[in-house]
Amino acid sequence: MASGGHSLEDTIEAFLGSGNKSGNYRDALERVLTDWRHHLTDRGIDTVEDVDKRAIARYAQSLSGRVESDPRDDGISAATARTYYDYVSAFLAYCVRWDYLEENPAQKGIALAELPPRPKRQSGDQQFWTAADRKTLLRYADERAHAAVDEGRRNALEALRDRALVYVLAYSGVRGAEILSDPRDERRDGLRWRDVDLENNQLIVLGKNQQREEAQLPPQAHGPLERLERALRPPSEEWPVFVTSHAPSLYRAVPDGIDADGADVLELLRKRGVSPPSLSTNGGRSVLKRLCESAEIDVDGGYLKPHGARRGVGEAIYRERGAAAAQRVLRHADPRTTSRMYAHIEASELAEDAGDVFEKE
Repeated sequence: MASGGHSLEDTIEAFLGSGNKSGNYRDALERVLTDWRHHLTDRGIDTVEDVDKRAIARYAQSLSGRVESDPRDDGISAATARTYYDYVSAFLAYCVRWDYLEENPAQKGIALAELPPRPKRQSGDQQFWTAADRKTLLRYADERAHAAVDEGRRNALEALRDRALVYVLAYSGVRGAEILSDPRDERRDGLRWRDVDLENNQLIVLGKNQQREEAQLPPQAHGPLERLERALRPPSEEWPVFVTSHAPSLYRAVPDGIDADGADVLELLRKRGVSPPSLSTNGGRSVLKRLCESAEIDVDGGYLKPHGARRGVGEAIYRERGAAAAQRVLRHADPRTTSRMYAHIEASELAEDAGDVFEKE
Protein backbone atom coordinates (compact mmCIF):
# COMPACT_ATOMS: atom_id res chain seq x y z
CA MET A 1 0.00 0.00 0.00
CA ALA A 2 1.27 3.47 -0.83
CA SER A 3 1.74 5.91 2.06
CA GLY A 4 -1.64 7.26 3.06
CA GLY A 5 -3.70 5.14 0.66
CA HIS A 6 -3.99 2.36 -1.87
CA SER A 7 -1.60 2.54 -4.81
CA LEU A 8 -3.39 3.13 -8.11
CA GLU A 9 -1.02 0.80 -9.92
CA ASP A 10 -1.52 -2.08 -7.48
CA THR A 11 -5.28 -1.58 -7.24
CA ILE A 12 -5.67 -1.51 -11.02
CA GLU A 13 -3.72 -4.76 -11.19
CA ALA A 14 -6.04 -6.29 -8.59
CA PHE A 15 -9.09 -5.07 -10.53
CA LEU A 16 -7.81 -6.62 -13.76
CA GLY A 17 -7.32 -9.92 -11.98
CA SER A 18 -10.80 -9.94 -10.47
CA GLY A 19 -13.86 -11.60 -11.94
CA ASN A 20 -13.62 -13.17 -15.39
CA LYS A 21 -11.78 -10.48 -17.32
CA SER A 22 -9.82 -11.96 -20.21
CA GLY A 23 -8.92 -11.62 -23.86
CA ASN A 24 -9.58 -8.43 -25.76
CA TYR A 25 -11.71 -6.94 -23.00
CA ARG A 26 -8.97 -7.28 -20.39
CA ASP A 27 -6.34 -5.94 -22.80
CA ALA A 28 -8.48 -2.88 -23.52
CA LEU A 29 -9.12 -2.29 -19.81
CA GLU A 30 -5.43 -2.54 -19.01
CA ARG A 31 -4.41 -0.15 -21.78
CA VAL A 32 -7.01 2.49 -20.93
CA LEU A 33 -6.51 2.30 -17.16
CA THR A 34 -2.73 2.48 -17.53
CA ASP A 35 -3.04 5.61 -19.68
CA TRP A 36 -5.49 7.06 -17.13
CA ARG A 37 -3.08 6.30 -14.26
CA HIS A 38 -0.30 8.12 -16.09
CA HIS A 39 -2.67 11.06 -16.60
CA LEU A 40 -3.24 11.20 -12.84
CA THR A 41 0.40 10.63 -11.91
CA ASP A 42 1.41 13.60 -14.05
CA ARG A 43 -0.90 15.63 -11.81
CA GLY A 44 0.50 14.28 -8.54
CA ILE A 45 -2.20 11.67 -7.88
CA ASP A 46 -0.85 8.21 -7.02
CA THR A 47 -3.46 6.67 -4.71
CA VAL A 48 -7.08 5.67 -5.10
CA GLU A 49 -8.13 7.84 -2.15
CA ASP A 50 -6.82 10.96 -3.90
CA VAL A 51 -9.09 10.47 -6.92
CA ASP A 52 -12.00 12.90 -6.60
CA LYS A 53 -14.67 14.33 -8.89
CA ARG A 54 -12.43 17.20 -9.98
CA ALA A 55 -9.66 14.82 -11.04
CA ILE A 56 -12.19 12.81 -13.05
CA ALA A 57 -13.66 15.99 -14.55
CA ARG A 58 -10.19 16.94 -15.77
CA TYR A 59 -9.81 13.46 -17.29
CA ALA A 60 -13.18 13.88 -19.04
CA GLN A 61 -11.96 17.23 -20.38
CA SER A 62 -8.85 15.56 -21.78
CA LEU A 63 -11.00 12.95 -23.53
CA SER A 64 -13.18 15.68 -25.03
CA GLY A 65 -10.05 17.43 -26.25
CA ARG A 66 -8.93 14.28 -28.01
CA VAL A 67 -12.30 14.03 -29.77
CA GLU A 68 -11.63 17.39 -31.38
CA SER A 69 -8.10 16.37 -32.46
CA ASP A 70 -6.92 14.89 -35.72
CA PRO A 71 -6.82 11.04 -35.56
CA ARG A 72 -3.16 11.24 -36.55
CA ASP A 73 -2.55 13.23 -33.36
CA ASP A 74 -4.14 10.76 -30.94
CA GLY A 75 -7.68 11.83 -31.81
CA ILE A 76 -10.59 9.55 -30.94
CA SER A 77 -14.33 9.44 -31.60
CA ALA A 78 -16.94 10.56 -29.06
CA ALA A 79 -18.08 6.96 -28.70
CA THR A 80 -14.51 5.83 -27.93
CA ALA A 81 -14.08 8.65 -25.40
CA ARG A 82 -17.19 7.51 -23.56
CA THR A 83 -16.01 3.89 -23.65
CA TYR A 84 -12.70 4.90 -22.04
CA TYR A 85 -14.61 6.85 -19.39
CA ASP A 86 -16.85 3.85 -18.70
CA TYR A 87 -13.75 1.68 -18.13
CA VAL A 88 -12.47 4.15 -15.56
CA SER A 89 -15.91 4.32 -13.94
CA ALA A 90 -15.99 0.51 -13.71
CA PHE A 91 -12.64 0.54 -11.91
CA LEU A 92 -13.83 3.21 -9.47
CA ALA A 93 -17.02 1.22 -8.81
CA TYR A 94 -14.73 -1.69 -7.86
CA CYS A 95 -12.92 0.62 -5.45
CA VAL A 96 -16.24 1.58 -3.85
CA ARG A 97 -17.12 -2.10 -3.38
CA TRP A 98 -13.82 -2.63 -1.59
CA ASP A 99 -14.39 0.46 0.59
CA TYR A 100 -11.41 2.33 -0.83
CA LEU A 101 -13.81 5.11 -1.85
CA GLU A 102 -17.13 6.14 -0.39
CA GLU A 103 -18.67 6.92 -3.78
CA ASN A 104 -17.83 6.79 -7.48
CA PRO A 105 -16.52 10.22 -8.57
CA ALA A 106 -17.04 9.29 -12.23
CA GLN A 107 -20.80 9.41 -11.65
CA LYS A 108 -20.78 12.99 -10.39
CA GLY A 109 -22.37 15.69 -12.50
CA ILE A 110 -19.28 17.89 -12.59
CA ALA A 111 -17.35 15.09 -14.31
CA LEU A 112 -20.13 13.81 -16.58
CA ALA A 113 -20.75 17.35 -17.84
CA GLU A 114 -17.23 17.44 -19.31
CA LEU A 115 -17.74 14.41 -21.55
CA PRO A 116 -18.36 14.89 -25.28
CA PRO A 117 -22.01 14.63 -26.34
CA ARG A 118 -23.23 11.07 -26.72
CA PRO A 119 -23.25 10.13 -30.43
CA LYS A 120 -26.77 10.05 -31.83
CA ARG A 121 -27.41 7.05 -34.01
CA GLN A 122 -30.87 5.92 -34.92
CA SER A 123 -31.55 2.31 -34.01
CA GLY A 124 -32.84 1.59 -37.51
CA ASP A 125 -29.67 2.87 -39.18
CA GLN A 126 -27.58 -0.16 -38.22
CA GLN A 127 -27.37 -3.07 -40.61
CA PHE A 128 -29.64 -6.06 -40.11
CA TRP A 129 -30.44 -8.99 -42.36
CA THR A 130 -33.86 -8.45 -43.86
CA ALA A 131 -36.11 -11.44 -44.48
CA ALA A 132 -35.53 -11.07 -48.23
CA ASP A 133 -31.73 -10.90 -47.91
CA ARG A 134 -31.72 -13.82 -45.50
CA LYS A 135 -33.75 -15.98 -47.88
CA THR A 136 -31.57 -15.04 -50.86
CA LEU A 137 -28.35 -15.84 -49.01
CA LEU A 138 -29.64 -19.13 -47.59
CA ARG A 139 -30.98 -20.22 -50.96
CA TYR A 140 -27.64 -19.49 -52.63
CA ALA A 141 -25.72 -21.31 -49.86
CA ASP A 142 -28.03 -24.31 -50.31
CA GLU A 143 -27.57 -24.39 -54.09
CA ARG A 144 -23.80 -24.02 -53.81
CA ALA A 145 -23.50 -26.82 -51.25
CA HIS A 146 -25.79 -29.20 -53.14
CA ALA A 147 -23.91 -28.62 -56.41
CA ALA A 148 -20.51 -29.16 -54.77
CA VAL A 149 -21.63 -32.42 -53.18
CA ASP A 150 -23.46 -33.75 -56.25
CA GLU A 151 -20.48 -33.03 -58.50
CA GLY A 152 -17.95 -34.38 -56.03
CA ARG A 153 -15.96 -31.17 -55.94
CA ARG A 154 -12.94 -30.81 -53.71
CA ASN A 155 -14.52 -27.80 -52.06
CA ALA A 156 -17.66 -29.69 -51.02
CA LEU A 157 -16.70 -29.68 -47.34
CA GLU A 158 -16.01 -25.96 -47.47
CA ALA A 159 -19.37 -25.33 -49.15
CA LEU A 160 -21.15 -27.36 -46.46
CA ARG A 161 -19.29 -25.47 -43.75
CA ASP A 162 -20.22 -22.11 -45.26
CA ARG A 163 -23.87 -23.13 -45.51
CA ALA A 164 -23.96 -24.27 -41.89
CA LEU A 165 -22.29 -21.03 -40.78
CA VAL A 166 -24.86 -18.93 -42.64
CA TYR A 167 -27.75 -20.90 -41.16
CA VAL A 168 -26.42 -20.63 -37.60
CA LEU A 169 -25.90 -16.88 -37.94
CA ALA A 170 -29.25 -16.37 -39.68
CA TYR A 171 -31.35 -18.13 -37.04
CA SER A 172 -29.53 -18.26 -33.70
CA GLY A 173 -28.75 -14.62 -32.96
CA VAL A 174 -25.22 -15.49 -31.76
CA ARG A 175 -22.32 -13.09 -32.15
CA GLY A 176 -19.67 -14.05 -34.69
CA ALA A 177 -17.02 -14.02 -31.96
CA GLU A 178 -19.05 -16.58 -29.99
CA ILE A 179 -18.75 -19.29 -32.65
CA LEU A 180 -15.55 -18.36 -34.54
CA SER A 181 -12.01 -18.05 -33.26
CA ASP A 182 -10.26 -14.82 -32.35
CA PRO A 183 -6.45 -15.00 -32.50
CA ARG A 184 -6.28 -12.18 -29.93
CA ASP A 185 -8.29 -14.10 -27.33
CA GLU A 186 -7.22 -17.65 -26.51
CA ARG A 187 -10.56 -18.41 -24.84
CA ARG A 188 -12.40 -17.78 -28.09
CA ASP A 189 -11.21 -20.75 -30.11
CA GLY A 190 -14.42 -21.42 -32.05
CA LEU A 191 -17.59 -23.42 -31.45
CA ARG A 192 -16.89 -27.12 -30.75
CA TRP A 193 -19.11 -30.09 -31.52
CA ARG A 194 -19.49 -30.71 -27.79
CA ASP A 195 -21.22 -27.33 -27.63
CA VAL A 196 -23.90 -28.27 -30.18
CA ASP A 197 -27.05 -29.68 -28.56
CA LEU A 198 -29.65 -30.24 -31.26
CA GLU A 199 -31.88 -32.25 -28.96
CA ASN A 200 -32.37 -29.21 -26.75
CA ASN A 201 -32.16 -26.67 -29.60
CA GLN A 202 -29.18 -24.82 -28.22
CA LEU A 203 -25.51 -23.94 -28.53
CA ILE A 204 -23.20 -23.38 -25.57
CA VAL A 205 -21.12 -20.26 -26.23
CA LEU A 206 -18.72 -17.95 -24.42
CA GLY A 207 -20.90 -14.86 -24.12
CA LYS A 208 -19.94 -11.22 -24.17
CA ASN A 209 -19.88 -11.32 -20.37
CA GLN A 210 -17.08 -13.94 -20.53
CA GLN A 211 -19.45 -16.59 -19.12
CA ARG A 212 -20.55 -19.83 -20.78
CA GLU A 213 -24.23 -19.55 -21.66
CA GLU A 214 -26.96 -21.19 -23.72
CA ALA A 215 -27.91 -19.67 -27.08
CA GLN A 216 -31.09 -20.83 -28.80
CA LEU A 217 -30.76 -22.78 -32.06
CA PRO A 218 -34.04 -23.19 -34.01
CA PRO A 219 -34.71 -26.36 -36.03
CA GLN A 220 -34.05 -24.48 -39.29
CA ALA A 221 -30.31 -24.66 -38.56
CA HIS A 222 -30.20 -28.34 -37.55
CA GLY A 223 -30.09 -29.93 -41.02
CA PRO A 224 -27.07 -27.97 -42.31
CA LEU A 225 -25.16 -28.74 -39.10
CA GLU A 226 -25.96 -32.45 -39.27
CA ARG A 227 -24.90 -32.61 -42.94
CA LEU A 228 -21.66 -30.81 -42.13
CA GLU A 229 -20.90 -33.21 -39.30
CA ARG A 230 -21.36 -36.24 -41.57
CA ALA A 231 -18.98 -34.75 -44.14
CA LEU A 232 -16.39 -33.54 -41.64
CA ARG A 233 -16.35 -36.79 -39.65
CA PRO A 234 -14.86 -35.25 -36.50
CA PRO A 235 -13.24 -38.04 -34.46
CA SER A 236 -13.79 -36.07 -31.28
CA GLU A 237 -16.31 -33.60 -29.92
CA GLU A 238 -13.33 -31.32 -29.32
CA TRP A 239 -13.10 -30.57 -33.03
CA PRO A 240 -14.34 -27.15 -34.13
CA VAL A 241 -17.62 -27.00 -36.01
CA PHE A 242 -16.36 -24.47 -38.53
CA VAL A 243 -12.89 -25.73 -39.48
CA THR A 244 -10.67 -23.29 -41.34
CA SER A 245 -9.96 -23.99 -45.00
CA HIS A 246 -6.75 -21.95 -44.86
CA ALA A 247 -4.17 -24.54 -45.90
CA PRO A 248 -1.12 -23.03 -44.12
CA SER A 249 -3.06 -22.93 -40.84
CA LEU A 250 -4.13 -26.56 -41.25
CA TYR A 251 -0.63 -27.76 -42.02
CA ARG A 252 0.77 -25.87 -39.03
CA ALA A 253 -1.47 -28.05 -36.85
CA VAL A 254 0.27 -31.23 -38.06
CA PRO A 255 2.65 -32.54 -35.35
CA ASP A 256 6.37 -32.07 -35.93
CA GLY A 257 8.10 -34.91 -37.71
CA ILE A 258 5.05 -35.92 -39.76
CA ASP A 259 5.41 -35.72 -43.53
CA ALA A 260 2.24 -33.97 -44.73
CA ASP A 261 3.27 -33.32 -48.33
CA GLY A 262 0.44 -34.29 -50.65
CA ALA A 263 -1.60 -35.77 -47.80
CA ASP A 264 -5.23 -35.11 -46.94
CA VAL A 265 -4.41 -32.87 -44.01
CA LEU A 266 -7.75 -33.35 -42.25
CA GLU A 267 -7.45 -37.13 -42.50
CA LEU A 268 -3.93 -36.85 -41.14
CA LEU A 269 -5.20 -34.82 -38.18
CA ARG A 270 -8.02 -37.32 -37.58
CA LYS A 271 -5.57 -40.22 -37.37
CA ARG A 272 -3.25 -38.29 -35.08
CA GLY A 273 -6.04 -37.16 -32.77
CA VAL A 274 -5.25 -33.50 -33.38
CA SER A 275 -7.94 -30.83 -33.64
CA PRO A 276 -7.62 -28.45 -36.60
CA PRO A 277 -7.94 -24.69 -36.07
CA SER A 278 -11.30 -23.03 -36.33
CA LEU A 279 -12.37 -20.50 -38.92
CA SER A 280 -11.56 -17.05 -37.51
CA THR A 281 -13.83 -14.04 -37.20
CA ASN A 282 -11.98 -12.41 -40.11
CA GLY A 283 -12.37 -15.62 -42.08
CA GLY A 284 -16.09 -15.68 -41.34
CA ARG A 285 -16.48 -12.15 -42.66
CA SER A 286 -14.56 -13.14 -45.80
CA VAL A 287 -16.93 -16.09 -46.32
CA LEU A 288 -19.94 -13.78 -46.12
CA LYS A 289 -18.35 -11.29 -48.51
CA ARG A 290 -17.74 -14.00 -51.11
CA LEU A 291 -21.22 -15.47 -50.74
CA CYS A 292 -22.88 -12.07 -51.04
CA GLU A 293 -20.85 -11.20 -54.13
CA SER A 294 -21.74 -14.51 -55.79
CA ALA A 295 -25.40 -14.25 -54.77
CA GLU A 296 -25.45 -10.62 -55.99
CA ILE A 297 -26.59 -9.31 -52.62
CA ASP A 298 -25.68 -5.65 -52.26
CA VAL A 299 -26.28 -3.96 -48.92
CA ASP A 300 -25.52 -0.27 -49.47
CA GLY A 301 -22.33 -1.20 -51.28
CA GLY A 302 -21.34 -3.71 -48.63
CA TYR A 303 -22.20 -7.26 -47.58
CA LEU A 304 -24.27 -9.03 -44.95
CA LYS A 305 -22.18 -8.94 -41.77
CA PRO A 306 -22.31 -11.36 -38.83
CA HIS A 307 -23.68 -8.77 -36.43
CA GLY A 308 -26.31 -7.83 -38.98
CA ALA A 309 -27.55 -11.42 -38.74
CA ARG A 310 -27.88 -11.06 -34.98
CA ARG A 311 -29.82 -7.83 -35.35
CA GLY A 312 -32.01 -9.46 -38.01
CA VAL A 313 -32.92 -12.27 -35.62
CA GLY A 314 -33.75 -9.77 -32.92
CA GLU A 315 -35.78 -7.66 -35.32
CA ALA A 316 -37.92 -10.63 -36.37
CA ILE A 317 -38.50 -11.78 -32.79
CA TYR A 318 -39.19 -8.25 -31.56
CA ARG A 319 -41.86 -7.69 -34.21
CA GLU A 320 -43.56 -11.05 -33.70
CA ARG A 321 -43.09 -11.73 -29.98
CA GLY A 322 -42.16 -8.42 -28.37
CA ALA A 323 -39.23 -6.91 -26.49
CA ALA A 324 -39.05 -9.51 -23.70
CA ALA A 325 -38.70 -12.40 -26.17
CA ALA A 326 -36.07 -10.52 -28.20
CA GLN A 327 -34.12 -9.82 -25.01
CA ARG A 328 -34.07 -13.53 -24.14
CA VAL A 329 -33.04 -14.61 -27.64
CA LEU A 330 -30.24 -12.03 -27.84
CA ARG A 331 -29.22 -12.68 -24.21
CA HIS A 332 -29.14 -9.00 -23.27
CA ALA A 333 -28.54 -8.64 -19.53
CA ASP A 334 -30.25 -5.24 -19.53
CA PRO A 335 -33.67 -4.92 -21.22
CA ARG A 336 -32.82 -1.31 -22.00
CA THR A 337 -30.22 -2.57 -24.48
CA THR A 338 -32.92 -4.36 -26.44
CA SER A 339 -35.24 -1.36 -26.27
CA ARG A 340 -32.56 0.99 -27.60
CA MET A 341 -31.64 -1.43 -30.38
CA TYR A 342 -35.20 -1.66 -31.67
CA ALA A 343 -36.55 1.76 -30.70
CA HIS A 344 -37.37 2.44 -34.36
CA ILE A 345 -39.88 -0.42 -34.33
CA GLU A 346 -41.61 0.89 -31.22
CA ALA A 347 -41.75 4.41 -32.68
CA SER A 348 -43.25 3.09 -35.90
CA GLU A 349 -45.88 1.05 -34.05
CA LEU A 350 -46.75 4.01 -31.83
CA ALA A 351 -47.19 6.18 -34.91
CA GLU A 352 -49.58 3.63 -36.38
CA ASP A 353 -51.56 3.52 -33.12
CA ALA A 354 -51.68 7.31 -32.97
CA GLY A 355 -52.81 7.43 -36.57
CA ASP A 356 -55.66 5.07 -35.77
CA VAL A 357 -56.70 7.24 -32.83
CA PHE A 358 -56.73 10.48 -34.82
CA GLU A 359 -58.47 8.79 -37.72
CA LYS A 360 -61.51 8.32 -35.47
CA GLU A 361 -61.77 12.02 -34.57
